[in-house]
Amino acid sequence: MKVKFNIANLITTLRIILAFITVALLRIENYYTLIVAIFLIIFVVFLDFLDGFVARKLGIQTEFGALYDITGDRIVEYIYWIYFSVVHITSFWYAIIVIVRGELVNTLRAAAFKKGKKPYDIHKSKLARFLVSSGWMRTSYAITKAVAFSFMGLDLFLKKKIPDFAYLNYIDTAVSVLGLLVVIICIARGLPVILDAKEYTK
Repeated sequence: MKVKFNIANLITTLRIILAFITVALLRIENYYTLIVAIFLIIFVVFLDFLDGFVARKLGIQTEFGALYDITGDRIVEYIYWIYFSVVHITSFWYAIIVIVRGELVNTLRAAAFKKGKKPYDIHKSKLARFLVSSGWMRTSYAITKAVAFSFMGLDLFLKKKIPDFAYLNYIDTAVSVLGLLVVIICIARGLPVILDAKEYTK
């Protein structure tokens, strides 16, 4: 398979680089770098939508691009989940669940891909296609992740710089609820892949 470099792949690469920069800024724990990091989280998740949109609009979709987009999603998610669990903003188990789910799905998709099936072409039922590949579900999931990770960044900022903030308990609750919601959606979107791709493992 020939790998074709294009602007959509460039956006995916930028997204991965910015995720690392976000964590670097969060670790500095300066007032301004923390604020910039929160906005970067939102921007990085927006780029997740943008790379696919650009590929479709410009007609530059490739097999490699589809796989690279998914890989970019995984890397960004793993970076944020691991960091926010390490600094005790969210549960370590959330990170473990997301990573295990992601690697299982990646392995099954790779097996299907070797047999000629693209990542989103393995699903037969309407429900599976809706959960995994519909624009509405993918956008909703991206927005939920953006809000969840942004609240995690805000929570970290408040605990480091304004620990006596009156509504910090509410922010903590929002982080817990949003984190759990993201994990539930993550599992719900992974199950159809596990069920539908099993035939390609034989």
